[in-house]
Amino acid sequence: MAGARPSRERLLEAIDRMGGVRVLVVADLVLDEFEYGTIGRISREAPVLILEHVRTDRLPGGGANAVSNLRSLDGEARVVGRVGADEPGDHLLGILAARGADVSRVWRDPSYRTPVKRRILAGSAHSVKQQIVRVDRSGGPPVSPEGSPLLPAVREAARDVQGILVSDYSLGLVHPGNAAALVEAARASGKPLLVDSRSQIRLFRGATAATPNLQEAESALGEPLGDDPGRVERAGGLLREALQTETIVVTRGSQGMSVFTAGSDPVHLPVHGTDEVADVTGAGDTVIGAFTLALLSGSTPLEAATLANYAGGIVVMKRGTATVGRDELRRAVGADPAPAGRPRPA
Repeated sequence: MAGARPSRERLLEAIDRMGGVRVLVVADLVLDEFEYGTIGRISREAPVLILEHVRTDRLPGGGANAVSNLRSLDGEARVVGRVGADEPGDHLLGILAARGADVSRVWRDPSYRTPVKRRILAGSAHSVKQQIVRVDRSGGPPVSPEGSPLLPAVREAARDVQGILVSDYSLGLVHPGNAAALVEAARASGKPLLVDSRSQIRLFRGATAATPNLQEAESALGEPLGDDPGRVERAGGLLREALQTETIVVTRGSQGMSVFTAGSDPVHLPVHGTDEVADVTGAGDTVIGAFTLALLSGSTPLEAATLANYAGGIVVMKRGTATVGRDELRRAVGADPAPAGRPRPA
C-alpha cells in the first residue's frame, strides 16, 4: 500500500543491489580543504588568534563528494565536469581517480579556477577543533551552450550507464543556457535523471527525481515552509507538479525528510539517529548518492529515500566532508528496532 514501511529484509536486499550500478555524474567539482591548528597565542599585530598548524586535509567537495559517496557505496561513477588548469584541479582529479571514478570526461578550462573551499579549524590541544572561518576561491564564466564538451560527453557516456545524476552547485556548469538541452539529452538516452541542485531546481523540469533541502524547496516555491508538516506536504506536491517529476525528496535537517511520489501518499521519515550532529558538510551529497544507487538498482522511491535517510544520519556524525559505506548502512538497518524509522503517511 502507498506509504507502507519498507521491511528490514527489503532494505538489506536493496543495499546488496547497489554494488556495480553505473552512474553518469554531471557535477560541479570542488576541492574541500580543512586546515587544523591549535591555539598558540594572541597576535601582537591585531586581536586575532595565532594557530600552530597541525595538518591540512584535502577532500572531494561539492559534486565531487557525490562522486565519492557513489564510490564508497560501491557504485561506478563516470564523471562529466570541468576543473581549472591549476594545481587544485590536478589534485582533485587525482583523488577521484584514486577512489576509482572515471574522470576521463572531465576537461580543464583555462578560463576557470577550480573551486576551493578552505575551512580553518582551531581549538586547544585536547579539544575538538571548531570551524572559525571559511575562505572560498573560485571563478570563471559559465560553460558555453555551444562548443563546450559538456553535452557531447553526456550523450556519449549516457549510453553505458543505468542513470544520470546532476550535482549542481550553481558554479556555471549547468545554467539556464544549457539546462534544457541537458534534460533533453537525458530523456533521449532513456535513462533516469536524478537532480540535486543548490538553487536552480526549476531548470530540471522533467527529471525523474530531485532531492532539495528545505531551504532550496522554499526558494523554488518562493515562500517559507518552516517546520509545519502541512505546509511541507502542500509545497512538496506543488513542487513535484511544477517540475513534472516522479519523486521529490525534501530533506529537512533534524526533522528528517519528506517523500512525495506520483500515485502515493506523502510520507515523512523522522531523522535517523540523533539530532545532535557533528558536521553537516556534504550531507546532501551522501543523500543523493544513496538515493540514486538504490533507485537505479530497483528499489521503490520510498525504499531509496529510507536508505538515503539512514545514510544521511550516519554521515552527519562524522567530521569533515565524509562518506558512507554499504557495511555501515547494513549495520544501521540491522540495528534499528523499527526499520525505516516509522514513516507516517501525511
